[in-house]
Amino acid sequence: MNIKFIFELLFIISDMRSKKAISKYLVAILIIVIIIAGIAGYSYYITLTTPKPVTLNVVVVSGWNDKTVEMAAKDFEATHPNVHFNFIETTFANVLEKEIVAESQGNASSYDIFTWSPTMSGAIAPYVTPLGPFISQYNYNLSDIPSAFLSFGGEFYNLSTKQTEIIGLPLDLSVLVLFYRTDIFGNATLAQAFQAQYKVPFNPNDWTNWTEVVWAAQFIQQHHAAQYGIIVDDNPSHGLIDTFPAIFYWWYMQNTTLNGGTKGGLPPFNILFTSQLKPSFNNSAGAAALVTLKQLVQYEPSPNVLIVDYSHLQSLFGAGQAGMEIGWSGFYDSFNNPSQYPATAGKIAMALLPGGYAEAGGSFLGIAKYSAHKALAFQFLEFITSDKEAASLYYRGGFPPDELGAIKLIASNSTYTKEWSFYTKAAQVAYANPPALPITSSELMPVLNHQIFNYITGVTNNPYTALNTAASQWATYINQYLSK
Repeated sequence: MNIKFIFELLFIISDMRSKKAISKYLVAILIIVIIIAGIAGYSYYITLTTPKPVTLNVVVVSGWNDKTVEMAAKDFEATHPNVHFNFIETTFANVLEKEIVAESQGNASSYDIFTWSPTMSGAIAPYVTPLGPFISQYNYNLSDIPSAFLSFGGEFYNLSTKQTEIIGLPLDLSVLVLFYRTDIFGNATLAQAFQAQYKVPFNPNDWTNWTEVVWAAQFIQQHHAAQYGIIVDDNPSHGLIDTFPAIFYWWYMQNTTLNGGTKGGLPPFNILFTSQLKPSFNNSAGAAALVTLKQLVQYEPSPNVLIVDYSHLQSLFGAGQAGMEIGWSGFYDSFNNPSQYPATAGKIAMALLPGGYAEAGGSFLGIAKYSAHKALAFQFLEFITSDKEAASLYYRGGFPPDELGAIKLIASNSTYTKEWSFYTKAAQVAYANPPALPITSSELMPVLNHQIFNYITGVTNNPYTALNTAASQWATYINQYLSK
C-alpha cells in the first residue's frame, strides 16, 4: 500500500463523514486499518533500505598482530554499523595449518580474512583470493607500500600463468636491523680506542662492511663493555633462515651474476636464488657470509650451550647483556620502555645493516579464497592500511605501520621523528629476504639451517661443504616444485 493511496483514502473518508454517509464507528475502523497499513509499509521500506548485518570472520595470531587488527575492527564498525567482526585467535606456529585446513574444505569455509608471515606466503597463496581486481576497482594506492615489503609476502609468482599476483597487503613494519647501545657507542674513551685500533669510526651508522661489525663485537668483549659483543639468532628451527640472508646480502647486492640486476631477486624466490632459479649461495659470496656468521656467533652464548632464538633476542639484549644485536625493529619500543627493560631504556638505537640495507618482516592480511564477503573484506584491508588509520593504530599501541604516508605522518610528530626517519629509510631498502615459497618452511629452510648450524658449531669445518650440500638438495626440491 503506497502513501498516495493512503492519503486518497483518508480524503474519501473525510468526504463521506461530511456527507454522513457512514457511521463514526466505521470511520474509526477504517482509520485504524490505514494506520496499520502505513506502519507495515514503513517497516517494509526500512527493511529494503537498511543493510543486512554482516559478520567478518578474521584469523589473528595471539600476541602478534591481534591487538592491531582488533582495534581497527572497532574503528571500522563505528562507521559501518551493520558490520561486525568475529576473531579466530591462534598461535604463530599453528596459524598456517588452521587457515589451509579451513580452505581445503572448499566453500564450506566461513573465514573471510587470513593473516601470515612473509615466509608463509607461498604456502597460503593457493588458499587466498588475488587482490588485483579489488585494487583496480577501489583505486588502491599501491605506491604507498614499499616494494620490498609488498614483494616479500604480498606477492606470489604463479607458475601456471607466469604472472606475479598480489595476494595480501602488509599490515605492519618490521625490519631486521642492527641494534646498538648508545651508552657504549657514545662513550668517548671507547670510541677513541676503537678508532685508534681499527681505523674506522665507532659508529654503526658509518660502517660499510661486516668486518667492522666483527671488530666491534670483539672490541666490546675485550673492553668488558658488555658480557656479549653481539646477539644474533642462531636457531636452526627457524632463525638462521633470516640471519644468513641478512649477512649474505652484502655480497649479493654487489654481484650482478647473483642478483641479475635486481635489488632483491625474483619474488618469491628472493635473494637465495639467482634469476635462473638456481641456489645463489654455494660460492665464494655465500662462504664469506657463512664465515662472518660464525665469527659473530663467537661473541654471544655458544650455540652448544644456548641456542639464541627470537625470545632471546629480546631477553638477552633487553637485560643489557650485549652491546649490539641483529634484531627486529619491532623490539625498539620495548627496549626503550623502562617498565619492560629498565636496563636498556633510553639507551638503544638502530642502524641499517652495514652497507645500508635491511631485511623485511611483519605480517600480512588477505582474503580467504571462499569468503562470502570478498568486497567487504577488501574494504576493511583498505581501511586498516590507510595512512590515518595506520598511524592512529600505532599511537594507540598497535604495530608500526609500513605505509609510506603513515610513516611520514608519524615522523612529523616530534616525539617520533628520529625513530621514524630511520624507518622511512629502512622500509625502502629491505631486500635481504629469504624465499617465500610453498616449500620454504617444509623443505628449504630445514636443509639450509641444518648445514649452517653444523658449520657454526664445528660439526662441518669447510663452509663450501656445508653450502654445496644445502644447494644440492635445494636444486632437487626446486626442480620438483617447478615441474608440478
